[in-house]
Parts: sequence; C-alpha cells; structure tokens
Amino acid sequence: MHELAKVAMRGPTQAILIASISMLIPMLFWFSAAVVALVTLRKGFHQGTVVFFWTVLPAMVWLVVAQDPGALIVLALSFLMANILRITSSWQTTLVSGAFVSLILGWISPFIMPDLIEVLMSLADEFFKELAKQSDQEYNGQMQEGFQSLIIAGFASSFYGIAIGSVCLARSWQAKLFNPGGWQEEFYKFRIQPRLLFSALLLILITQAIGLNAAVVVFTAIILVIFSGIALVHGLIAKKKMTVQWLIGFYISVFVLFPTILMLVAIMAVIDSFIDFRRRVSDS
Repeated sequence: MHELAKVAMRGPTQAILIASISMLIPMLFWFSAAVVALVTLRKGFHQGTVVFFWTVLPAMVWLVVAQDPGALIVLALSFLMANILRITSSWQTTLVSGAFVSLILGWISPFIMPDLIEVLMSLADEFFKELAKQSDQEYNGQMQEGFQSLIIAGFASSFYGIAIGSVCLARSWQAKLFNPGGWQEEFYKFRIQPRLLFSALLLILITQAIGLNAAVVVFTAIILVIFSGIALVHGLIAKKKMTVQWLIGFYISVFVLFPTILMLVAIMAVIDSFIDFRRRVSDS
C-alpha cells in the first residue's frame, strides 16, 4: 500500500487510476478515499478536487447498481476532513467537522434514503424480534422505531469511523514519504477537549427535546472518544518507550474482548480529557 501511495504522488493521472480502480474493487473504497485524502493533504485543494471528481464516478456505480451509498459517503467525508486538516493542522477541528456532516447525514438519511433504511430494517427485523422475545417484551411499533433509530445511528457513525481511518492512513503515508515521524508525533498527542464532551452532552439533550434522533449524536461521539482513547494508548506506550508487542497485545485484546476493551478505552479517553495522563506520566 505504501508503494501505491508513492506512485499516486507522481502525478494526478496515477492518483486517479489508483483511486478509481480501488474504488471499483469491493470493500476497498476506504483505500481509494485514503489516496484522495493523501493527494489533498500534500498537493492541495485544486489537485485533490480533480482526483476526487474522477473517483466519484466509480463511487456512483456502487450507489446506482448496488444501492450502496457507503463508498460515496466515505469518499466525501475523507476529502472534506483532509482539506480541513491541511488548512488548520488541527485534528480536533477536523474530526468535529466530519462529525457535524455525519450528524446531518444521520438525521436526513430516512428522507433521502428511505429504501436503504427499509432494507436494513428488514434484514435486522428477525434479530430484533428475537431480542425482544428474550427480554420478555412485545415487539411493537414503538420498539421498532427505537431499533430503527439505532440502525440509522450505526449507519452514519460507521461511515464516519471509516473516513477517519482513511484520513489517518493518508496522513501516515504523507509523514512516511515527506516527514518521517510527523504522524506519530501529532497522533500520540491527540486528546479530546472537555468542552467538546460537554457540547456533545448538551447536543444529546437538545436533540431529545426537539425530537431528533439523539442516538446519532451518541454513536458519533463514541467514535470520536474511541479515536482519542486509541491515541492515548499509543501515546502512553511511546511515552514509556515500551516495545511494539504491547501495541500488538492491545489490538488483539480489542478483537478478542470486543466491545469490552473499547468501552474501557472510551472511559479512559473521557478521564484523560480532564486529567491528561500523558503529561503526568514520566518518561521511562
């Protein structure tokens, strides 16, 4: 992948070919979005827009043929966040901007993609009925509406999370090619600010009060907090100069003990926003 990133940096033609071909390959849209983000981060808005425009075309194929908007959404979110990161050099501003778009997407998706939501509900309907049965509750319209809210929230936040991953991958490529060590330095220092947590909590209360889907805010905030928690883990391991085996063990535990470990990581990230563990932990 790193070699493909080097090829993409040779010119817009190479970047367009790599991004467009990978966009057409099933489950590789995240890589395509990362290539577009890399060009945007390194070459700027104009050249990034050119590559983005041509990559939108194969993304539209998935939307039209398979009724799958995921590739297009991740591509657009990644392009947006890459531009904001290039302008501001602030990960917090970048992630908040992406979260804002993700929230809007979650709230309007029942109106602009009703068929897709219906398909998702039909696929999950049997599971929800069994879940209600196990909890000795009647699966009625109110419960179905609640589950639909969760599906929509998961739908929006998952694309947001993938887009963050694509931008991170692009940033790591950029650092490896042009600024060795730069990605680790800025990622290890990322810490969510307390005012952002309070803003998210306030937004949850407001959306509940006015009848919007508050689950969209909750799920999107969780993605942001987990990202901060992962940065915390990486930062502490680097601060203590621990071996890479600790990171490997962490990611293995994430998969083996999912979602318990991610819940712990999220809790630690929230505490870290007030305490700043990395500042308090001394170098070993």
